[in-house]
Amino acid sequence: MEGTYYYQRNEVEVNGILLRCALVLVFVGPFLAILRAIGINGEFNYLECFYFSLIVVILFLFGKFLQRSMRAQWLLKYIIILGMHAGVCYMATKPGILVYISYALMPALSCLYYRKRFTLQITGFCYLIMMGTLYLRAGNETTYAYDNLTSEEWYSVFGFSFTWEYVLLTIVLIALVGKTESSLEMMNKSNKQMKDMQLQLISGFANFLEFRDKSTGDHVRRTQAYVRMIAMGMYEQGHYQSELSARAINYMETAAPLHDVGKIAIPDAVLLKGGELTDEEYEIIKNHTREGYRLITDNLSGLPDKRLLKCAQEITLSHHERWDGTGYPEGLRGTAIPLPARIMAIADTLDAMLSERVYKKSMDLDEVLYELVKEKGKHFEPCIVDTVVRLRSEIEEFLLAESNKEERGQGNETTRV
Repeated sequence: MEGTYYYQRNEVEVNGILLRCALVLVFVGPFLAILRAIGINGEFNYLECFYFSLIVVILFLFGKFLQRSMRAQWLLKYIIILGMHAGVCYMATKPGILVYISYALMPALSCLYYRKRFTLQITGFCYLIMMGTLYLRAGNETTYAYDNLTSEEWYSVFGFSFTWEYVLLTIVLIALVGKTESSLEMMNKSNKQMKDMQLQLISGFANFLEFRDKSTGDHVRRTQAYVRMIAMGMYEQGHYQSELSARAINYMETAAPLHDVGKIAIPDAVLLKGGELTDEEYEIIKNHTREGYRLITDNLSGLPDKRLLKCAQEITLSHHERWDGTGYPEGLRGTAIPLPARIMAIADTLDAMLSERVYKKSMDLDEVLYELVKEKGKHFEPCIVDTVVRLRSEIEEFLLAESNKEERGQGNETTRV
């Protein structure tokens, strides 16, 4: 899972880089038009130059549209690589333009995705496109350079040579990607072992609270799922994409169970009280944010990954801050609140409103979403609320799965009795 997600995130980042690089092709049309105007190269007429740049712009805008969706990244990489290769090959159809190493550039760029299958596919597609280019060029090739060859003979000679070059190129690229992929798999395996150790430590630490309050254990597990769901949804909708990397989302998901760990320091008389809290009791409860931060800092500072430690500290200390600055413990406002804490805040509230407690009944999902929208720009950041609303169907599926899980658990208990 970790390795797969790494490849997905790498795919997103490489797509972004190559998409920006592809935009440079917009200037090829004007450049060729200038060359024609000054008489250096007349192979392209002005209309061709215009259409070339127009197609590049259209494909770029379409690529930017696809870039907003995580699910469309696989399609975007084919469009970018093959689109740029088609542009190079189109220029290569003109006898006055020589294309040498450029035909191998796109297959080489496919190695950035670290997938042998993808590199093999791209190499094959690029070969077919280039062979078609040679066929078109053979019919237009000037006779003075190859006056002893017919167009068919020219195509056969250059096509045969080109095929062997592409076979060699494919062998080299597949060997390179295979070695890189193996190294990444070993690295991911090592990272997974380290992450498992950190998870065991964090889970054990968070479970102390469950011994005191049984409902907390289920709450921790559900909010952890909501945090990942919301963070992924925000990324797919184009929010904070530079901050919501694969690793950052994993940190949030891993640290989420610790958000209420400071309640360990809250007296049972307050923590387990069935009714509403008095003002004095509420002030005691509010102190769990600072207590949680202190406990994490004192007891988990030995975590090998300091970025995970920082994420856990931010979530624990600031998940009760409000977007309008009226939260606690520090009254932070807007983006001064760490992003993990802003996401944790709405995940925590979402589960609290959907869950039944000794002092209240659970709310309907539509009613919960309505209440969250009312707090948009007040308690919660607007774009996070919008993301949760768009995730309605996924939340509903999750709740159904949780309900089925509880029913199976009750059925098993009845059977044992």
